[in-house]
Amino acid sequence: HGTIPEAARDYIAEMKQVQPKGPYMLGGFSGGGITALEIAQQLRAEGEEVSMLVMLDTPLPVRRPLSKRDRITIQMLELKEKGPAYLTRWVSNRIKWEISKRRGTAVTDAPAQFHNAEIEAAFLSAVETYELQMWDGPLLLYRPPLEGKWQVAPDRLVNSERAYVVHDNDWSDWAPKVEVFEVPGNHDSMVLEPNVRVLASRIRDAITDVEKDNNPVWVAGKAAE
Repeated sequence: HGTIPEAARDYIAEMKQVQPKGPYMLGGFSGGGITALEIAQQLRAEGEEVSMLVMLDTPLPVRRPLSKRDRITIQMLELKEKGPAYLTRWVSNRIKWEISKRRGTAVTDAPAQFHNAEIEAAFLSAVETYELQMWDGPLLLYRPPLEGKWQVAPDRLVNSERAYVVHDNDWSDWAPKVEVFEVPGNHDSMVLEPNVRVLASRIRDAITDVEKDNNPVWVAGKAAE
């Protein structure tokens, strides 16, 4: 899919083959939570009821950029920890990045997030252009304990991906009714044994609280899963 709304429409078509009418319970892991949100928005627009929306450590489509002051603070912390050699490596990496940008190729040390390069490229392109809208319905966010690499200020923590680490993954401005629940593990291991047992138990409790009929829970997973 080239866009998140296109993906959501196909999910809804599949869902309605099994359950033609709501209320619906929806959920998504990581980037899949963004697709689940769009599914909820489209169902609402059709007049359907969404009784539950779950995100499993889902970030915003485009994360809040670091301030210039915080970027400088990170460089100073790295220089203090690693010494003058860090400055040499930083300059070298910056030159490589500038060259790759002019050539139209990307240089990154980040591990691969997906199993297929084409799926990854399509998904990243889709989330970058996704127009986020307010969601005033229920939203349950399950996330692992907050961990950061740099403490740039007493109230600001930044992770190794150079993104701010915040209690609600920055969803409160877009979903005022978001509820946050901490579960064991990290972004990936929270959905694996043995941590997934805690996650499953807490989601089961939440389903019990809102379930009126025997409605299935639909999960939009990571792009390649």
